[in-house]
Amino acid sequence: MKKLISILLAVMMMGVCACAAMADERPEPEGGKKFGSDWAIGGGYVLIVYEEEGYRVSIDILKDDNTGSLWEYSCYYMEDTDSLKSVSSSRTNYTYDPDTNGKEFADPVYEGLDDENQVTEFTIDKDGFLIWKDGHEDAGAGLKFKNIGSFEGVWQNEAEAVRAEMRWNGATDDELFYTIYITRGKTDGDRYEEYTMNGFYNPATGKLEAMGTRIVFTKNANGEYDPEDDTESYDAVFSMTADGKVLYESGNGIVLDFNESWTN
Repeated sequence: MKKLISILLAVMMMGVCACAAMADERPEPEGGKKFGSDWAIGGGYVLIVYEEEGYRVSIDILKDDNTGSLWEYSCYYMEDTDSLKSVSSSRTNYTYDPDTNGKEFADPVYEGLDDENQVTEFTIDKDGFLIWKDGHEDAGAGLKFKNIGSFEGVWQNEAEAVRAEMRWNGATDDELFYTIYITRGKTDGDRYEEYTMNGFYNPATGKLEAMGTRIVFTKNANGEYDPEDDTESYDAVFSMTADGKVLYESGNGIVLDFNESWTN
């Protein structure tokens, strides 16, 4: 699902002659683990992933006129500053088509290794927000990204007949939540349930907490499904497991696997 970080990082590591072996042996630094999440502002999304030797940081910001930019950085965690600092950077502008949900990218504005005065730094402030100090054009000035966990996608457990589709909204600061669609039961069986919820990530607990409504579908004598709206309100709680799966805590502790075929 995630591409490997640029080989440039491996070349710059100490002990170049053993870089291939070291890539497999280099664990993620403890201090850097707090950066590994998704972060957001209204109209902006940041993905930070540790990949063998360093961190890949992708920042996507879309403006109201349907133009946007994608920044990508290869970074190391620096213990002395408790921050991520870039080794290479790129910026590519694009035009967004809301009808097709597609992006048409232009040629990169810049790309390649960073000079000393071009290094970008990422820190987390005392309130838990990600701060982006862009070394090329100060693009992150005044922006504070909220930690939203890494739940976007489709997660499922076929044996338990549970599927959860989690979509991040985030077009504006008022929409910083997930819309979650849960299906429980086989959709070709006698009965199944569908839940529609809004979910908010709690960084303090690492849990995605959701609330919404349910529709029950029951097969009738003609083999068709009769929907019945439920007047009750339902809660759901999700968390991430150590191996990157989703634990459906309020669903009897069912573990959900990521559906690799999912695209947003």
